Amino acid sequence: MEKETQPIHGEQHQTAGGEPSRTINSYRRNLIKFLLVGGGAFLLGKFTSPFINFLNRDKVLDEKIFNNFKIVETGRTLKVFDKEGSEILLIDKDSL
Repeated sequence: MEKETQPIHGEQHQTAGGEPSRTINSYRRNLIKFLLVGGGAFLLGKFTSPFINFLNRDKVLDEKIFNNFKIVETGRTLKVFDKEGSEILLIDKDSL
């Protein structure tokens, strides 16, 4: 008659019937659940972040358009754009 051994910190011991012990399987299931829930939360955050940023973006307070560039003042920043629309300069008002 074979004696059953106890699992020791992640080692996979087999019982007399040749099946892995139940504690290893429960740890494995818990790890897989944890990874799936974490991955699902990560993907949910990736998909919903553009909508959250859309709701919280700065509102334009003042906009001045010149021949070669445009100055846009928002609640927190002052932005300067060239005539193609590329951002040239960004000044954070909190730093002033």
